[in-house]
Amino acid sequence: MTFTDAVREILLSANRALTPQEIRKLIKERYPEFYKTESHINNVQKGYYKDEDHALLVQIYGVARTGKSFFYDKSHKPAQVSLISKKTVSLPEPVMPHYKSKIMKNEDDLIQNIKYYYERSLGVLKEFGGPSIYFHVQAIREQETSFLSDRHIEMIYATLASWGMHRMGDPEETKAKMVEFADFKRSIIKKSEDFQKFYKLRMDSCTLDQYEKHIDSLKNIYFALKVSISDATIVAHSKTLAHILPNLIPPIDRQYTIRFFTQDNKDFFTKSGNYRLVYLPQKIDAQFDAFKKYACKMKAIFDSCDNQLFEIDKNTFNTSYPKIIDNLIMAFVKEIPKPEKNRKKEIK
Repeated sequence: MTFTDAVREILLSANRALTPQEIRKLIKERYPEFYKTESHINNVQKGYYKDEDHALLVQIYGVARTGKSFFYDKSHKPAQVSLISKKTVSLPEPVMPHYKSKIMKNEDDLIQNIKYYYERSLGVLKEFGGPSIYFHVQAIREQETSFLSDRHIEMIYATLASWGMHRMGDPEETKAKMVEFADFKRSIIKKSEDFQKFYKLRMDSCTLDQYEKHIDSLKNIYFALKVSISDATIVAHSKTLAHILPNLIPPIDRQYTIRFFTQDNKDFFTKSGNYRLVYLPQKIDAQFDAFKKYACKMKAIFDSCDNQLFEIDKNTFNTSYPKIIDNLIMAFVKEIPKPEKNRKKEIK
């Protein structure tokens, strides 16, 4: 019996729609072999899920959304799963986020208020615009029509520069400086055959365990990339990979992504109203491990939330599911207000 079979048997015996939480309870009672599996335990230990109950719930959501014999009715809160097709009803209006809660983690807040943050994320591009959007869109189009062509690589290089990866000035004074284009291109072309193996892989069509293996398989490519003159690689390499393999890899940055996963939202700011510093590991092995951890955490968010809300639009920042998760995290961080004292000073 497979996990899908177990869910189907539970729904058949219930003869009614059940919530994923109710299905979880019955799986633990009737099919304990599917609870606290090796996969559940490993992913909890790696920090992708809170506990084994959460890991099981995500697995149920995944089956309910993708299984051909299931109807996932998201008009209810929580959603209901059945074996009988019903007319889909639109979701209710989103509620404001609960970022003031003392016990809610950033991921929990984001997932529970996904519709609110998704609507907020649609406006992210308005704060960037211009070359940031143009070159990003062009790079994604070239990725689909002329993979790793000269123009594709040129558009990636231009995108990274427009995203703040390159600043004018003395290299001794700023490490936000990219390597020469010839070196950048050469490091990518050397791994072109390896990149071809990943071209069709997608974040939305694999399990978390499979996704982690995909990331592990990218290690040699990650180490070979030449993007920035800085010894820090997580941001530069992830943003490069996100434009070579946009359906698999999300862009990761220090300001939003790493802050979201490493700082409680109440600690984003200092008392003076400035963002707290975000620290990155020093050695490249540790940097790759961090890259994998954050990418897998973003995959876990995608699996945990109502991702049927998401619409890909190749003319915006919503060019892929990994990029949409990135946009959601940006929207979340931007939503957290500065300390009240600092806000009063700004009003004056």
